[in-house]
Order: sequence, then C-alpha cells, then structure tokens
Amino acid sequence: MENPVYEDIIDQLAVQDYAISHTLMDEKLLSRLRNHLIRLRNAGELRDAGIGNKTNFEVNMEIRSDQIKWINQLECNALEQQFFDAVQDFSNYLNRTCFTGIKNWEFHYANYRKGSFFKRHFDRFKNDNGRKFSIVCYLNKKWVLGNGGELVLHLDKEVVVEPKFGTVVVFNSALVEHEVKIAHKNRISITGWLK
Repeated sequence: MENPVYEDIIDQLAVQDYAISHTLMDEKLLSRLRNHLIRLRNAGELRDAGIGNKTNFEVNMEIRSDQIKWINQLECNALEQQFFDAVQDFSNYLNRTCFTGIKNWEFHYANYRKGSFFKRHFDRFKNDNGRKFSIVCYLNKKWVLGNGGELVLHLDKEVVVEPKFGTVVVFNSALVEHEVKIAHKNRISITGWLK
C-alpha cells in the first residue's frame, strides 16, 4: 500500500538528494523523546562527539563541538523502541519500493550548546561506505530565526534548514556535504543513518 509521506520523501530525494518532511515522525513521540533527551543532558550523560571511526576516531573541538549519546538498539527504552519501529517501517518501504538495501541503522541524541557547531563534512567514512541516508529529527520547541544552529546543505545552491521541532531532514550521506552553523541557543535533535 502506498504511503504518501514516504512517497513525498522519495520524490524529493530522487530530484535533489535531500528531503524535508514535517510529518514523517509522530509529534507526541518526538515530544517524549525530547523530554528524555533533556533528562539525559541534565544528568550529564552526553559526551563530546568525535570525528572519524575505528582507528581514526578523535575528538576535535575545532571541527565539531556538539555532545551526543548513542541509542543502543539492544538496550533501548520503550520510547526509543517506538522510534526504531518507525525507522524500520520507513526502511522497509524504501527497500520494497526503491530497492535501497537498507539492513541496519544507527542513531544518537545530539545536543549543541550555545557556541557549538559542526564544520562542513560528508557523513560517509573513508574506510566504511555503509551509510546510505542521513536523517536528522529536530526536537527544538519555540525556535526562532536568530537562534542559529541551522543545517546547511551544500549543493548547487545552499539549502538552509531551521532546526524547528518536528522537522525531519533526509539526505544522501555520500553526496551531500553539510554543516551545522553556530548555535546561539541550546539545540537538540536525534541524528542517524540508514545503512
């Protein structure tokens, strides 16, 4: 059965290698995940994010200064399981309709404190080409122009995405160079990759 929300994302990806949706994820679920992320942040459970992977992993605050906590699929809570169920449904649809070959995914909570940023980069590692699509789910309520933290996709022309609550961005991990501009207010999201 055709899913119009998924079809809209697929159509956008086919034309421009990125898609923006305001209806991919359930708002009530995102609100509860937002509250959980804030609890984790307040409890000091987020850590400085790094760049690279495996043997070339490093924390470099001149390139990336956000904090993260990986969501472990084997030890997730009921809220996180609902999120993963939604990701599974979307992945199954992509596999069935577009033959994408998605087999797995990885996601983390992200917190950009005031002054945090992530310079221009691609989401694929030089030693691992598993990441196919990047997904960012924004959890910021009452976000206004001037708060910073915009996602900038560097394509033929720059695409600037405000990190407003409920907005989900999906893009080709290998083809879309992007950055996160300096946040002037605390900015939170769930970010991950379909692999």
